[in-house]
Amino acid sequence: MPDNVDPKVAANVPVATDVVTYSGDASQNVQLVRFVQVTGAEGSKTVVDVPVGTGVEATALRVTLATDSTGLVSVDDNAGSITVDAPVGTPAFVRLSDGAAAITTLPVSLASVPSHAVTNAGAFAVQAAGDVAHDTGDSGNPVKIGHKAIAHGTNPTAVAATDRTDWYANRAGIPFVIGGHPNVVTYGMSLTTAVTNSIVGPTIAAGLKFVATGIQVTTDNANTVFPSVVIGFGTASTPAFATTPGTAKVLAGHPGVPAGGGFTIGDGSGIIGVGADDEEVRITTVGNVTNMYVVLKGYTIES
Repeated sequence: MPDNVDPKVAANVPVATDVVTYSGDASQNVQLVRFVQVTGAEGSKTVVDVPVGTGVEATALRVTLATDSTGLVSVDDNAGSITVDAPVGTPAFVRLSDGAAAITTLPVSLASVPSHAVTNAGAFAVQAAGDVAHDTGDSGNPVKIGHKAIAHGTNPTAVAATDRTDWYANRAGIPFVIGGHPNVVTYGMSLTTAVTNSIVGPTIAAGLKFVATGIQVTTDNANTVFPSVVIGFGTASTPAFATTPGTAKVLAGHPGVPAGGGFTIGDGSGIIGVGADDEEVRITTVGNVTNMYVVLKGYTIES
């Protein structure tokens, strides 16, 4: 069959099917145009309709767009979905439009507020408003620490060890406070002769300190000598009194305790002195006594 044979005649295709009507210039009659594919050897070619608008991909009409094309191509998902292929790890750029211009801010509306678990994992950045004098109004910094108000005479309910507890104050906001440490210990020492650099309380190991909260010294009324007493911190010896500017680490002292007399420093509710690492509370007396009692209060803490 010659190459210029009329395809519709060669294929014996009725003129009334699958045709596109178009008008040429004014000097031509109305003509019929179809899309066909001509295959086969010379002299025995076959004409097959090319699907337009329907059909499978293998036999569909292919269109190639030029790389420099400035035209617009409309893409219709035909009530389905459109997939955009991109290399692995390379995101595809998508621009949304409201029909008039690109959308730069996407509004989000939540039907309900979702809940999120909050943990202590990671680091949290805290931004402070800056230092504010505590007499500048009653808001902002410094952050207040609250108390639970209870009346005088109330006995708070005990909780299990390691549980959190309330911090109590009276109804005027004044805190109820018991000074000291939860493990305050007391030590008693009896002397019937003069001593030098003797340890009054516990032996303090390296890495620990002793915090003194109270000292009491009393003598027997039968004493015939008024002994001098010096008590202070030291790793090996008691600090001795000196003139100006004085001696550090002295806790208590008396130049001559009378018979039946004594003195007290601190009541156990507050700190009267803190020793250095590995220092004990030591006592040195001068003058024999019939009997002298020394009481020390305090606690050991890591240095």
